[in-house]
Amino acid sequence: MQQQQFISPAARVVHLTDFDHLGPLFSNWQGRFEQLSCGRFEGTLRVVQGHAVRVLAIEGNQRVMLRGRDAAGLFSVYPVIAGNAASVWQGRRLSPGQIVVHGIHADTNHTSARQTSHLGMSIHPETLQEGIRSLLNSDDTTLPRTWAVLSPAPDAFDCLKRQVTRLLSMGVADQSPLGSPEGHRLEQECVRSLVALLDSTAAPRRQLSLPARTRLVHLAEELMRARLADSFGAIDLCRELGVSDRTLRLAFRERYGLGPMAYYKFLRLNAARSRIKANPLITIADVAREYGFHHLGNFAADYRRLFGESPSETPRL
Repeated sequence: MQQQQFISPAARVVHLTDFDHLGPLFSNWQGRFEQLSCGRFEGTLRVVQGHAVRVLAIEGNQRVMLRGRDAAGLFSVYPVIAGNAASVWQGRRLSPGQIVVHGIHADTNHTSARQTSHLGMSIHPETLQEGIRSLLNSDDTTLPRTWAVLSPAPDAFDCLKRQVTRLLSMGVADQSPLGSPEGHRLEQECVRSLVALLDSTAAPRRQLSLPARTRLVHLAEELMRARLADSFGAIDLCRELGVSDRTLRLAFRERYGLGPMAYYKFLRLNAARSRIKANPLITIADVAREYGFHHLGNFAADYRRLFGESPSETPRL
């Protein structure tokens, strides 16, 4: 099945002085916003839209009721965090650590807290189903089609929140990596964390034997080394190997103490360092792009974290 994608990557920050400004910012929103507390509304909307994932954060200082539906047919999740735990979701108060799910036929009935901070992620359901097939190596997971509340494992919740926040922060700071291999990998990490969350309450699956896990790591490493400059993410890796994300992560942590994508980043950073040392005329920016790092600040920070020196401090031959 062909994955549906958003039209083009983009990021924006909008400072709001009226709650009615929220409606026109979502072209597919069919519904209404109504203020339920006294005072002038002020807030901020941050949205980052990649090819496959849209993430947003809304902050506001008044109680606002949302009623309606997103007609785009997206699958959306909203972590219940400290900043929105006092909200009322479909007439219910929820606890931090839970996840609100809006399936493609879900109606919104939400009343925010007076001081609220709201975080969300949306994805086309076909793209999510493809991620499930690749990452779980299975078609067993059925997505909720209306409104639901999930209570995932704490580490799965924390991972989703971390990855969504990471994509949001990067896109708002500099949207140029959104259409790049780096942006592709970040989007796939958001999808991977969502799939892991949906799967976190499932029964344990039978794992591969130790020799089979060793062979798997060897095959994965060969793929990684052959594609050091590609937009190659966790979903791509699982799809090509025909193995679940859980099995692959277990095998890599057992062998290297790292997840597969962290290992892949270290391979790319080591290749970049070798390239810098071997060519005194090449620019740091060119090397970074050559190995799929399109956010130079993140590249420099990752490089220093791994090698204890900045790229410009690396001695050249």
